[in-house]
Amino acid sequence: MTRVQKDTRIDYPNLLLIAGNGRNVGKTYFACRVIEMLSETLPVTGLKITSHIHEHSSDDVLTKHKHFVILQEKQITGKDSSLMLQAGAKQVFFVMAEPKYLPEALEKLSPYLPETPIVCESGGLHEIINPGLFFFIQSTGTPLRKAHHLIHNPIIVQNDGENLKFDYNRIQLKNNKFSLA
Repeated sequence: MTRVQKDTRIDYPNLLLIAGNGRNVGKTYFACRVIEMLSETLPVTGLKITSHIHEHSSDDVLTKHKHFVILQEKQITGKDSSLMLQAGAKQVFFVMAEPKYLPEALEKLSPYLPETPIVCESGGLHEIINPGLFFFIQSTGTPLRKAHHLIHNPIIVQNDGENLKFDYNRIQLKNNKFSLA
């Protein structure tokens, strides 16, 4: 993967990052729609990152550390990472890492990440990378609780409870770099 150090963050132009204003705002739904669209013509990798360590199958563990775990999702379940797989991702990784150990977890994950498109749902990754595109999902009428995301100038997508207000066809990938049309 081509990575260029800028300031203290690392460029990942082939990574589309999705964060949100909390739980159940449509982050996974958005990620799955993007994966469905891209996977029609390209191999797509899904990536789910959370700061909470959950129970997991030891069969899927790629790396286990005291402060983080990296799994390769292989199960068909209702978990967000499995939904990405079901949406058409060629492979999906699920990272559970305490925030201050996320840089180390990303370093351990990097050898598994391809140069092809990566669609990532993470609330904290924007602190250590510069993605090709960064989306922030906000429920209409909900107070802003995660304003720290806005300093990174995300593309804000409103969720009115029935639809996400975004035209997925605007997402482009040229020379392994995400952009908007």
